[in-house]
Amino acid sequence: MRGAPAVLAVLALALAFVPAEAPASGVRAGMDEKRPTPHAARGITDYDAPTALWREGPVRYLLTKDEDDAFRALATDEDRAAFIHRFWASRDPVGSTPENEYRAIFYARVADANRRFTDSTKPGWKTDRGKIFILLGPPDDLEQQLVRDDFVPDSIVWTYRNPPGGERIDALPVVRFTKDATGEYRLSNDVFLHGFETATGIAFQIQAMQIKSLPEQKKLLDTIIGARALFDAGPFRTHRDFFRSGDGNTFAIFTLGVKTGLLGGASGSPAGSPAAGQGPPSARVAAQGDSGSGIGPATGRDRFEVVARLVGALPDLPSYDFAQPNGLRGGDHGPVLDPAGYLLFQGGLPVRPGTYTAYYGLIDHDSEQIHSFKEAVDIPDLRTPRFMLSRITLASRLERVEGRSAAYTAPFVLGNLRVLPRSDDAFHNGDEFAFYYQIYGPDTDPIDGRPDLDLEYRFFVAQNDGTGGLKFVPLGKPIRLTRQRNQVQGYTLPLKDWPPAIYRLRVQVTDNLSDQRSTEEVSFRVL
Repeated sequence: MRGAPAVLAVLALALAFVPAEAPASGVRAGMDEKRPTPHAARGITDYDAPTALWREGPVRYLLTKDEDDAFRALATDEDRAAFIHRFWASRDPVGSTPENEYRAIFYARVADANRRFTDSTKPGWKTDRGKIFILLGPPDDLEQQLVRDDFVPDSIVWTYRNPPGGERIDALPVVRFTKDATGEYRLSNDVFLHGFETATGIAFQIQAMQIKSLPEQKKLLDTIIGARALFDAGPFRTHRDFFRSGDGNTFAIFTLGVKTGLLGGASGSPAGSPAAGQGPPSARVAAQGDSGSGIGPATGRDRFEVVARLVGALPDLPSYDFAQPNGLRGGDHGPVLDPAGYLLFQGGLPVRPGTYTAYYGLIDHDSEQIHSFKEAVDIPDLRTPRFMLSRITLASRLERVEGRSAAYTAPFVLGNLRVLPRSDDAFHNGDEFAFYYQIYGPDTDPIDGRPDLDLEYRFFVAQNDGTGGLKFVPLGKPIRLTRQRNQVQGYTLPLKDWPPAIYRLRVQVTDNLSDQRSTEEVSFRVL
């Protein structure tokens, strides 16, 4: 396994990290760990008492070798207290706030581990499950296997559903604990148990055994969520697309638009909020910058970096982090600007349907500030196995891309289309009108495996109905396209000489192989 660490460093940074004060929402109902028993109650411990034993407490999971050597060389409690202060200050993600959010989250998880993992003679934080819980947070799913034989011992499997190796992963990111002869669950060191046969699965389990610190990429998001400050969208716009995912979830694509000229100064977040402080230099998600564009500094470092987290509103919903390979990124070939002057970042993940709060964080390296805000998000359930269309998405630009699959493969690329989604429904006379959508569940030709579809696009314009309301009347003739073979569709036309009004587009798709029809509509304005 000599070559493993290079792979493992990437995997560790992509692990989900949910604040301890939030409910352990990803754990299945009825499958929680053994509940605390009366004898497990312990007094509050001062883990940061400046004694020689400090290094043997929970901070052992964070101490580097150099830090441990330096601490053991100290002779007085006064020197140890100063060292402990510097230790936590170096990990404080927002130095301008009175509380060290990193330390608070860490010790909240220590306390939670002591409450959860009581089937041991050791405190919960000292158990293997406690260590992983403290460093990675609660899992999205917990499964206890009750069958024991010579090949599969009693075990507990924790699943962290944020893909650790990017979108194309052939093993679930799981951590396995097996029960030993004493009845205690220990981190499994048998990486060839069922479920770990692939290189990714093996690497993930080894990383769990070797992990020594909180994943750096998650600090910024923990700080934003833990600060409980008021968030203002300010210079941001957001757009969301939802598509059917093969695993039963909904594939959610989030686009964040940043009005770069409005950032900084009075437009930043209020003092005392995470946006007013300096973010950790290690919290990095690359936005595709260009040193000659004014978006990235001349040094080549990207000016903006973006992270986001979805936090489920109900206890049975997990959290999802858009970070590292799944972060909100710019285009593959440089910065992406929409016609309104917004710099765009985009990322996508399969998400369980439900209601979430989306937290966004943007690091501006020019001003060394963190801008942040939150918004409510409803992830629709698209699992219905029938012929249907996705929602119609309005776009600022739409163009064909050759050699692409039907999946979301890169920021701003959906199937064989490169698209820049619009953050609103407003167009101007002379703009190019563009839209795209997906078609689900059509029958396919038994010879070439492709669908046979007829498309009809019809526009309507709003008029007064005489009672103070609006009615939509047909505008011109419908546009018909026959024998279409792709399930990802888009269309563009110039809005030349369109008078200011409210319009509606109706899309009707007919499956020629099954004679089924499906219709969707979207409204827009011409100003």
